[in-house]
Amino acid sequence: MKKPNLVLQTDFGLSTGFVCSMYGVIKMIDDSLNIYDLNHEIRPFDMRQASFLLADTIPYWAPGTVFVSVVDPGVGTARKSCVAKLKNGSYVVTPDNGTLTAIIEQIEEIRQIDETVNRLPGSEKSGTFHGRDVFAYCGARLAAGIIDYKGVGPVYPVGECVRFAISEGKVSEGLAEGRIAGCLKHFGGISSNISVEQFEKTGIKLGDMTHILIKKGEDALFDQDVLYHRSFGYVKIGEPILYNGSTTPYLSLSLNQRSFAEKYLPHIFDIGEEFADYRIMIWKK
Repeated sequence: MKKPNLVLQTDFGLSTGFVCSMYGVIKMIDDSLNIYDLNHEIRPFDMRQASFLLADTIPYWAPGTVFVSVVDPGVGTARKSCVAKLKNGSYVVTPDNGTLTAIIEQIEEIRQIDETVNRLPGSEKSGTFHGRDVFAYCGARLAAGIIDYKGVGPVYPVGECVRFAISEGKVSEGLAEGRIAGCLKHFGGISSNISVEQFEKTGIKLGDMTHILIKKGEDALFDQDVLYHRSFGYVKIGEPILYNGSTTPYLSLSLNQRSFAEKYLPHIFDIGEEFADYRIMIWKK
């Protein structure tokens, strides 16, 4: 039988050897395993971003895939390390620190990793690299068939998973209000917590001109007219566009072929910043 793919996600970046070490551990366990990268540029320590990217990506991988997601500011503390079995048969290997929030409804069962069995031998004195020593090691053993799911460790209630609050935007006739839910550094566009389904209730339609205000506290960071349309090419290069997100059915805001975040939200990727602190108001012109 074909072995499942391994898909890795971390906040380690690619300027260190950390991701390569995870690859090495996986390949030592089973050199035939196929490894793919979801994202290694998660904003440092941001479990929310990791959680939403998992939710965006999992539907596009075959059932049985093993996802290893390591954004772990609590590494070495009492937080659980776990493997969640999803209802489609895939698995998510991760610290139980909020990363499972956006996919909580997809979880069939969850088990705590037994680190007396599923930990890289010889790593016991290392307390800060569980991405290599626990998560990559356990995920590889599961994908290789060395252990079955019961071999991960003891089951515990899904209701005990650590979760962060998820808020939804609010709409009324001609008006939508919400917060930034995510932002990827590579392209610099932002996603909101205003669903497309909600937004349709405002009466604003594709092709309409809107006005968008983004504030953090009392500071207005963006205050402009913006076209709402299907895609970037409906505005000139460098101009803003409001559109339906490509991976989730939520409103997004970008510049055509430029970085919205770099131009208008230069500190959004700083450590300690919270996407949800950036408020968005959208109304019809």
